[in-house]
Amino acid sequence: MPDVTLVVRDLAEAGGSERLERAISRLGFVNEVYVDSEKGLLAVSYAGGEAELERIGEAIGEAGYESEPSPGAGEVAEG
Repeated sequence: MPDVTLVVRDLAEAGGSERLERAISRLGFVNEVYVDSEKGLLAVSYAGGEAELERIGEAIGEAGYESEPSPGAGEVAEG
């Protein structure tokens, strides 16, 4: 299952991490979600590939946030 860690801007706002976690968890292909609001990181384990990763990005945007791959993350890992 691929895993990805994303940097999410302005995540430290009140209730932001819970809202983002709910938005990502609703995606049927997502297995696990971890949000670190202090560091502004979102870690996601999911089944799929690039299309699913794009959908995760869209869900982040729909929740009101901008994201980018974490530094040094490189390609999505296939596990």
